[in-house]
Amino acid sequence: MLTGFSHVGFTVTDIEEAAAFYQKVFEAEPLVRRVYDAPYTSVQIGYPDARLDIAIFRIPGSDGLLELIQYLNPVGVPVDLETRNPGTAHLCLNTDDLDAEYARLTGLGATPRSAAPVEITSGPNAGRRVAYFRDPQGLTLELMEIR
Repeated sequence: MLTGFSHVGFTVTDIEEAAAFYQKVFEAEPLVRRVYDAPYTSVQIGYPDARLDIAIFRIPGSDGLLELIQYLNPVGVPVDLETRNPGTAHLCLNTDDLDAEYARLTGLGATPRSAAPVEITSGPNAGRRVAYFRDPQGLTLELMEIR
């Protein structure tokens, strides 16, 4: 039986840049920041001699974690992170002031996908506003206004 949600993980090309960005977004140091190279890591992920540089952040207002991973060994090949491509993912964060967070994230280096927050006009979130961004690694970050 499943009992809850733990974390979401994204593989990045530059852990230093990614961790610095999300440290500013969350206004908090990572809970964990280290290289994982124990034998169990290789067995777990299926790559011999694996070395992963990882930063783990607690997502504010939740028990969920964001795990950022740079593969030091084996080194991966970047994929096309365009949101329409199957297999890509995004992180959605809630805010009670989308205008302020839109401006703050843009100032931190995130690239908005729309010129301003967008009102949701149908579905279960009708009446709320939302905005998509690209973080400096190209990952999609969504902000949804919850009031």
